[in-house]
Amino acid sequence: MNRILVIQTAFLGDVVLTTPLFRALRRRFPEARLDVLVTPAAAPLVEEDPHLDEVLRYDKKGGERLGSVARRLRGRGYDLIVAPHRSHRTALLARWIGAVVRVGFRDAGLWWLYTRRVTRPAALHEVDRNLELLRGLGLHPEPEDRVLHVGYTEREVEEVERVLAEAGGEAHEPLAALAPGSVWATKRWPAERFAEVGRGLQARGLRVVVLGGPDDRAVAEAVCAAVGAGAVNAAGKTSLKALAAWMDRVRLLVTNDSAPLHVAAARGTPTVAVFGATTLDLGFGPFHAASRVVEAEVECRPCGLHGGRRCRKGHFRCMLEVAPEEVLEACRELVR
Repeated sequence: MNRILVIQTAFLGDVVLTTPLFRALRRRFPEARLDVLVTPAAAPLVEEDPHLDEVLRYDKKGGERLGSVARRLRGRGYDLIVAPHRSHRTALLARWIGAVVRVGFRDAGLWWLYTRRVTRPAALHEVDRNLELLRGLGLHPEPEDRVLHVGYTEREVEEVERVLAEAGGEAHEPLAALAPGSVWATKRWPAERFAEVGRGLQARGLRVVVLGGPDDRAVAEAVCAAVGAGAVNAAGKTSLKALAAWMDRVRLLVTNDSAPLHVAAARGTPTVAVFGATTLDLGFGPFHAASRVVEAEVECRPCGLHGGRRCRKGHFRCMLEVAPEEVLEACRELVR
């Protein structure tokens, strides 16, 4: 296998949870060229991965046609394609690119287009499920493969320090981060409850920074206003790659079930995650020992792999029954 391509065009968190597979493939094929195909949005999360030769982009939301992507990649002469993403589109793309060996999951869309198919064990964490793809090559996952990686450069450190300097922060003051956003509405713990946790953290001497992308500016502003003086609204003010730099700067993250959870795990940042529509049984929980999950036992959970745009039952109990004091207690355990 001289040229290997991994196709992972799913959500940001899914891309982070695929990084152990890069490590594993590099260990087994140290001389091969190893590339990954991701969305432009996710590319910053893997640009600094030392196990990859090149990060390729497929703008599927921007209207780039599947056939044109296949033509662009066909000339690269890939011997092996590994596909942790289970979409129909991924299977077609793998087939059209023309690699002789194509490894995918048995439960993937258009699974018959893969030349080697692997069972995806539902009981495992997503990291370990992705590593199961090695079995399609006659290889076995090893404990040393189970390491997440999200890197950054000095440029991202400067972004973080600029935001803190503009907020009047001290160089080494202790920080706690809140990440109240999510693509899915049923994964969002209410902003006022994040704010209550923020006030509790500031009472313990941790200055609160609210993180998020450009779409999270409004909720971040609401949380900062409710936390009060000293809270820093960093949503949309630094790049996605800088999220990893933030994780190295803060002592604690409080987040929903979203991408910051997995970036924090990659950087070893203590994390408290509030789970609502989703559950740990789905395999996407925190992949880090210094983490806590706070959730309510509601009979209708989980209501989908990713949650949803609204509560199907109309009560949103899975989030409303999670009390701020429970989250603060989990924070105290980690900070202690």
